Amino acid sequence: MEVQLNLDYAASCLNPSELEEQQKAAVNICKSIFEKEDKDRVLGWRTLEESAVMLDIMEQKAKKVRMDADIFVIVGVGGSNQAARAVIEAFPDRKGPEIVYLGNTLSPHYISQMLKKLEGKSVYINVIAKNFETLGPGSHFRILRQWMRERYTKEEMAERIILTGTAGSRLDEIAKENGYLFLPFPEAVGGRYSAFTPVALFPLLVSGLDVDAYLRGAEDAVTLCRERPEESPSVRYAAARSLLYKKGYDIEMLVSFEPQFYYFEKWWWQLFGESEGKDKKGIYPSMAVYSEDLHSIGQYVQDGRRNLIETFLSAEDPKASAVILPDPEFGDRFDYLDNMDFDTINKIAEKATMEAHADGGVPCVGMKVKEISEETFGGLFYTFMMACACSGILTGVNPFDQEGVEAYKRSMFQALGKPQK
Repeated sequence: MEVQLNLDYAASCLNPSELEEQQKAAVNICKSIFEKEDKDRVLGWRTLEESAVMLDIMEQKAKKVRMDADIFVIVGVGGSNQAARAVIEAFPDRKGPEIVYLGNTLSPHYISQMLKKLEGKSVYINVIAKNFETLGPGSHFRILRQWMRERYTKEEMAERIILTGTAGSRLDEIAKENGYLFLPFPEAVGGRYSAFTPVALFPLLVSGLDVDAYLRGAEDAVTLCRERPEESPSVRYAAARSLLYKKGYDIEMLVSFEPQFYYFEKWWWQLFGESEGKDKKGIYPSMAVYSEDLHSIGQYVQDGRRNLIETFLSAEDPKASAVILPDPEFGDRFDYLDNMDFDTINKIAEKATMEAHADGGVPCVGMKVKEISEETFGGLFYTFMMACACSGILTGVNPFDQEGVEAYKRSMFQALGKPQK
C-alpha cells in the first residue's frame, strides 16, 4: 500500500528551504513518537501491538453475528464509529448484515426511524464508548435494551449485545453483570486514533470486510514512518500544512471526486479538528465531495479569501467503468464525450480543478492511492493519524487531548440535572 503525496500545485506557496527545515523538524517528531516512553498513555496507536488485540475472539463472534443477524447496530459517536463507518459505507456491495448507526444523534425523528427499521429483524448491537459517560451512546443503549427486552430472553440478549469500552469502566461492569462479550477500548488510544482497535475492527469483521488486508495496509504505513520517516507522506504532509499555516493559510478542505471517500473525509474532519483546535490555534478542517460541491462552494474556493489549503484525495483505479455511448438521434451537443469512460472524465475534472484553484492562489495538495480497498483504507488511516500527531506538535498544541469537547458536556449535563461527581 502506498500513498503518493504531490506538492506540485502548492509549490508557489512553499519556500523550498523553509519546507526542508520544516520536514527535518517533522522527521524528528515522528522519530520521537516511536522512541519516547508513553508516560501519558496516549500513544497506543503508534504500532498495532497495543491496539489490534483480541482478533481471534472477535473473528469467532463476528462469524456468528454475520450468520444470524439481519441488522447490526453500531452504537457510538465520533471516534467510536467514524473509522468503521468510513470503510463500511465505502463498500455497499460487501457481504454481511445491514448496518444501522445509533448513539450519534439526539434527534427523536432519527431514533424512532431506526427503531422502526429493526422491527421483525434479527438484531445484534455493539455499544462503543471509551468511558461510557457520553450522552448519545448511553441513552441509546438504554432505549435499545428496552426494545430488545420485549423481543429476546435474557440469555438471547447476552448473545446479541457486545460492549466495547475501557477496562474497569461502568460498561465493563455491565458486561460482567449480564454476560455480554466485552471488547477493550485500549486506554492509551484516543477515540479519533482508534481505527486499529476493536472499536473499528469488530464492526469491520461483522461487515464481512477483509480485516487482514486492512491491517496489512496499516502495518506498511507504520513501517515507513518508523524506518524511513523522511520518505513518509505523513511527515511531508505535516511539514507542508504546518508551514502553510505559518503563512496564514488557516482553513484546509479535504476534497475528493470519489463519493466512496465521504465518510473517510468525516473521520479526517474530526481527527484534525479535535487534535489541533487548541489554545486558539490550529487549521480549521472542512470537507467537500466534488464534482457536486464544486457547484456550491467552488466559487468561494476560486475567488474567495486566500487562506485556504485544498487537499485532494484520489484513487488511480476506481474498479468501475461507465462508458458514454454515442446517441446521434437526440443531438444533445455532448457528442464530444462519445465512447468516453466516466473515469477519464472524472480525472480530467480533478486535474482541471487543481490547476484552476492553484492558479487562483490556493495551495493544492494531492494524496493518491492505487485503488479503494480495505488495504488502502488501513494505510490512509495511519498516514493521516501520524500526520496529525506531527502537525499538531509542530503547531505547538497537544494533539491527544480534547478539553474543549468536555466544556460543552459539563454545561449540558448540568442543564439535564446529572449528579456531579
